[in-house]
Amino acid sequence: MKKVNNELETQGSVSVRQPENLLTPGQIIQIAHRMLYNINSSIAIHNEQTAFLALELVKDHQMNERCNIQNLVVLALFHTIGFFNNNYFYQSNQQDNLETDIDYFSTDKSIESKYMFSFYYLEFMTPLHKDALALESFNQNYIGALKNYLYQTEYKSIISFSARVADYLTKHPDDDLPNDIDKIAPGKFDPTYVKIFKQINKNNRVVEQLRDGSYKESLFDFINDITMPNEAKNEIFKLLVYILDFKSTTTLSHSINTSCYALSLGTRMHLSEQEIKVLFTSALLHDVGKIATPQHILEYPGRLTPENMGIMRHHVNHSKRILQDFVPQEILEAVYRHHEKLDGSGYPNKISGDELSVVQRIITVADITSALNDSRSYKKEFTKEETIAELKTLVSKGKLDSKITNILIEDFDEIKKELLGYRNFLKVDFSTVLHKFSDYLINDAEKIIDSAVTDLPAHDEDIGVLEEV
Repeated sequence: MKKVNNELETQGSVSVRQPENLLTPGQIIQIAHRMLYNINSSIAIHNEQTAFLALELVKDHQMNERCNIQNLVVLALFHTIGFFNNNYFYQSNQQDNLETDIDYFSTDKSIESKYMFSFYYLEFMTPLHKDALALESFNQNYIGALKNYLYQTEYKSIISFSARVADYLTKHPDDDLPNDIDKIAPGKFDPTYVKIFKQINKNNRVVEQLRDGSYKESLFDFINDITMPNEAKNEIFKLLVYILDFKSTTTLSHSINTSCYALSLGTRMHLSEQEIKVLFTSALLHDVGKIATPQHILEYPGRLTPENMGIMRHHVNHSKRILQDFVPQEILEAVYRHHEKLDGSGYPNKISGDELSVVQRIITVADITSALNDSRSYKKEFTKEETIAELKTLVSKGKLDSKITNILIEDFDEIKKELLGYRNFLKVDFSTVLHKFSDYLINDAEKIIDSAVTDLPAHDEDIGVLEEV
């Protein structure tokens, strides 16, 4: 993947320019956190309390020179990102029924595997990269000597301490912390941070902020001011669409394709550079609200009942709620209105005609084109001819902007080629995440089999069965 801003990506004879989004790193991080909150609020709250404590521990104290306070807070905020997806080997719950009472510090494989997924996900999907190594063997005992060899041990010590204190306070809402904090988790804490915590928590200052919720203001003020180079900002922006994969892979692919169609159309409509940025940001975010839609509805392989269709349509309201306060008003409106139609037959507010801006009209056309031309859970991919015929029908009924739609129809083949180029800018190394995580699972399975073979009597037949497994 090329990450140099404004560099051209070539697909055959087609060249496209890397798109830019309008959001700051702090806004992106807060939207991603809010999306995860809509999957499981209890885990998200645990994460933000952990991040707050981590920030308090280090803001007036020196860390290892290779550690970075911004990276520490982001790592803490997303350290359990693997807990939000239940599609992996050691996990059995359905996505729409995630646990709420979680033992984050169990040595059970179901917990270890989630931290390992978090490690690989954050290493290859975000600018944290090698800092994410802090999550490997996250629940093992504190080993001070490791600090001399792995700087990530510092992150791990801080986050592990913060997470355990936050979890203790959540599960003991009427109890004070023990005078000897080590009793919470004997052998797990770095003495340095136990000492620092006692200093900063005089008069129960820090604990009270956690319990009355006032911690949120200082935490999110800090996150809001996070800065990153453009390359890192573009990298973390992709989280906002790839988190959708926790609920629906087709929604992820559809969001990317919609943004690509929109960019091609916006360029042909001669939009200004600022309008293109608004268009791209809005198009990529247009379905973030589906993170709050039940998975069985998102992936239903057929026509939805009127009741379930109503739930599905409510995703625009979820999108507005998730993005509120974090994006400019023009982006918020473009996302909220992408299902409105020129004749007023759309939803949620039946807006029509001149009330819909050019950016909003382009996103609507791009969204419908992607929905028609892509494979979905309830339909096969439409051919070019079928897609064009449907678009013409919608124009004839007065639902879509004829100028925008006609440009798409006339340049359909060229726009499809450009889509491949734009998609290259939006790719991430998720295949590496799956490869690394699969290796971890396979290696662990081999250990289990080896252990079983060692422990059992040497009956050839039994060993043969185990080796087959």
